[in-house]
Amino acid sequence: MTDGRDTLRAWLTLLNSSNAIKKSVDAQLRARFGISISRFDVMSALDRRDPDGLRAGELSRQLMVTEGNTTQVTAPLIRDGLVERRPSPDDARGVIFSLTEEGRALFADMAGEHKEWIHDAFARLGAQDLSDLRALLDKLEPDTQIHTKRKNA
Repeated sequence: MTDGRDTLRAWLTLLNSSNAIKKSVDAQLRARFGISISRFDVMSALDRRDPDGLRAGELSRQLMVTEGNTTQVTAPLIRDGLVERRPSPDDARGVIFSLTEEGRALFADMAGEHKEWIHDAFARLGAQDLSDLRALLDKLEPDTQIHTKRKNA
């Protein structure tokens, strides 16, 4: 058992590494395509579900943000003709977001380069390192039952 410092150091290393990669990819997306990583993430979520699109609530859950934040990040994409917002056919109050043809084409270009940038970020890791990293990160997957038990104990 550790005294907590190792846990904190591991957390900070994970956070710093993740933030550095995210910052680098964001800068490259902005320079190459004029799109922030937040907007790329929206387009990525929609690309996985296109042509059906996603309800606002589902898009928010996938992005792990509030519906208000989803509205903010989709507004410029709608304005630029990359995403469309339409009423839900089965819920008068609901909306569905989907990529436009232009949005799908741009996302395809961005996704190819994004894949290369991520590959470059992990280039110093071998196949076994990547496998070990995935296995370790899988162990960090939040277990809500454990957290609930600790809270109620």
